[in-house]
Amino acid sequence: MLLKVKIMKRFKLILKSLINNDACVEGGRKHPFWIALIMFFLSMVLAVIPVFVQTITKKGSSFVSSNSYGVEVGTQRFVEDINEKGLIMEVKEQDGQKYLSLDQETWDNTYTYTDHKDYHVYQHYSELGQIDLEVYYIQNFTSVDIEEITKNKPVWSDGEFIGFEKRTVSFIIFGSKDVYSIVYNMSGAQVGSLVGDYKHCEVGFKLNDLDNVSVDGNIVNSLNVNAQTYAAYVDGVWANWIKFFDDAYLYQRGQLTWKTTLLMFGINAGLVIFMGLMIFILTRGKHNPYRIFTIFECMWIACWASLTPAILTSGLGFLIKSFSQIIFPLLLGVRIMWLSMKSLRPDYGSAPQQNQSKQVKTVDVKPVKNKK
Repeated sequence: MLLKVKIMKRFKLILKSLINNDACVEGGRKHPFWIALIMFFLSMVLAVIPVFVQTITKKGSSFVSSNSYGVEVGTQRFVEDINEKGLIMEVKEQDGQKYLSLDQETWDNTYTYTDHKDYHVYQHYSELGQIDLEVYYIQNFTSVDIEEITKNKPVWSDGEFIGFEKRTVSFIIFGSKDVYSIVYNMSGAQVGSLVGDYKHCEVGFKLNDLDNVSVDGNIVNSLNVNAQTYAAYVDGVWANWIKFFDDAYLYQRGQLTWKTTLLMFGINAGLVIFMGLMIFILTRGKHNPYRIFTIFECMWIACWASLTPAILTSGLGFLIKSFSQIIFPLLLGVRIMWLSMKSLRPDYGSAPQQNQSKQVKTVDVKPVKNKK
């Protein structure tokens, strides 16, 4: 019975601490430290939920989901072109590692354009005669290759190559193990990118098959499409590319999710510890009645105070997605400042006497002798 009453009192104090600073101070100083640690861990979990959900639900195709900027048509024409030229791009597996099977020389002999120095490229032209998508195959491409391709765009005049300028043309780079893409809008600003691989593609999957679309139970592709099936064919090919982009991003998404979540968990935990240290420093005044607080008690107070900011962050993080990573630090700073001003001011109420070994002298006055 006594245990039940004790548990209920602690539970009520935890609920009270959500809006009451004195309850945080009482909980941190007079209750077991393991309660503070539980509240601390719960706060860290709640604070990273928005970041975790936003990262784990992101799709690889999101970089072209709202506007394809010519990529939709360009990718369709590309897959039609490799089928026409008999260029097979197939996912295979060796020693447990999946890779895209294609010989570099075969690609180079198929696409002889070398606008970007030694990079052989497929180019798709819009109806206005402008390049709106380029596709590269670089068997083992590196960041150096990406930098070269990103920085340079070929400039032509009257069929004559003039030189390079800042890239504004969307592109895709296929490698044997990785795929990389950047999409630009009409003004040349980067609007999205994809970093992916083939780990979640089925063995035997071919980029060539993205051209095959099921329409009314029949397989339609560039060889047998007609006026009646063309609209469904175009939508189907793009849907196939969207699925490929999503699959290519799955492994990277998992890696990014855990790295981001653990990083934010560590940053938030460090901030709580820092705020506990700030409470300790702010109560070190020579005549401050709260200087009896130990550094551990200050840490436990900060842990108790962190729960409310974490709960608010777990809600606001979904409403204000662009600021989800900084909401907790801001709210925690406000809570600790509020606590320090309201509950830990030197003139606030009566000074706590618990665990005080001796009275703090405030004025050093020697006794005055009586004169005769």
